[in-house]
Amino acid sequence: MMRLSNPLTYRGKRDHRLSNAGRLRALRSKSIKAFALLTVLSSCSSEKSAPEELDKLIAEMSQRVEATTVKEKRGDLIPRFNQPKTVACLTGTFTVEENISTDLKHGLFAQAGTYPVTARFANATKWDDSEKDLRGLSLSVSNIPGETLWGKTGQQDFLLNSHPALFVATPEEFLKFMRARQEGDKLSLVKFFLSPFDPHIGSLITVLKARGKHKSPLDIRYWSTVPSALDDRITGAEQIPADVRAVKYSVRSCSNYKTEQVVEPGENQLRKAITAHLDQAPACLDFSVQLQTNSEDMPLEDASVVWDEAASPFISVAKINFDDQPVEDPELINNCENLSFNPWQSLPAHAPLGRMNAVRKAVYAKGAYQRANR
Repeated sequence: MMRLSNPLTYRGKRDHRLSNAGRLRALRSKSIKAFALLTVLSSCSSEKSAPEELDKLIAEMSQRVEATTVKEKRGDLIPRFNQPKTVACLTGTFTVEENISTDLKHGLFAQAGTYPVTARFANATKWDDSEKDLRGLSLSVSNIPGETLWGKTGQQDFLLNSHPALFVATPEEFLKFMRARQEGDKLSLVKFFLSPFDPHIGSLITVLKARGKHKSPLDIRYWSTVPSALDDRITGAEQIPADVRAVKYSVRSCSNYKTEQVVEPGENQLRKAITAHLDQAPACLDFSVQLQTNSEDMPLEDASVVWDEAASPFISVAKINFDDQPVEDPELINNCENLSFNPWQSLPAHAPLGRMNAVRKAVYAKGAYQRANR
C-alpha cells in the first residue's frame, strides 16, 4: 500500500531554502495532490465495497429471517417472514391486452396473449383476518416465452401489497427493523420506531396508515411498491442501461360483483369472502403499469416514496380472471404454502431495480428453501 507523507509536517532540504510564501505554495500544492490521491483511493474503495456491503446485508437478513420464522413456527409450518398467512390461492388466466400502446410493449406485454396464473392472497402479519393489517398479492404467470433472469424458465412473478410504498426507504433500514422483530417483544419494536437516537417516525406513520380492515381481498387495490424495468434492451441482470425505463405495478378490481359486508366474521372471513364472491360471479383484476417520469420525485432507491399518480397515471396492460373453484380445501391451502415467489423470477425486460430488490433475490430464495425443507 502506498504511504503518503503528511504535507503539513513534511520538511525537505529544498523547503529550508524557500521563503515563507514559497513554503505556503509548496504546502498547498502537496496538500492538493495528497487530497486528490486520497479521494481517488476512497472512490475505488467505495466501488469495490458496494457488492461486499450488499452481501453482508443479504447474509444477516437471511440469518434473521431463518431465526425469526423458526421461532414463529406453527406446528409443522414455518411461515414466511412477511405475509405469513395464506388467505387463498387461486388459479386463473392472465390476459395481455391487444390495444397496448407501442411504448409499453416490452417483455410479457410485447404481444397479446393469455397465460395461466396462480395468485396467493395473504395477510402481511396477522393470522386473524378480522384484524387490521396490510394484505399481500403474489402472482406467478406461467408458460410465457423467453428465458428468465433466475429460477424457472417460462415464469414471471409479480409481488404486491395493499399500500403503495414500503414503510422503510432502504435495505439498511429494513435490517434494523428485522433486528427489532427478532427480539420478539413489543418494546424492541417501539424502540425501532421511537428511539430518540435513531427514530423512524415516518415508518410508524406509514404502518399505521397502511393497516386496515378489509371485506374481501378481491376488492383491495395492490401495488408493487418497488420499481422494475420495462425495457426490452435488457438481456441480463448485469446489462441494465443507465436510461432504463422504470415502472411500478398495480392491481385493482374490475369485477362486476363487490363484497358489501363481512362474510362470516372471524379469523377466516377473507377466505369466506373469496368463496362467496366466486360462488356469485367470476372475479376480474386489472393489471397496470406506472411509468417513472422523473428520477427526483420517483426515485429508484427510496422504497418509501409513493410515485405520484397525478404526474404519471397507471395504464392498464392486462386482465386477470378467476372462475369459481375450491378455495377452502385444506390440501390446496397447504400446497400453496409450498409455493415460492421471487421478483427475480422474471423476464429480463422486467428486471427488478434498486438495492431493495437486489437483496430480495437471495433472501427470498433462502426463505423458500427453508420452508420446503422443514
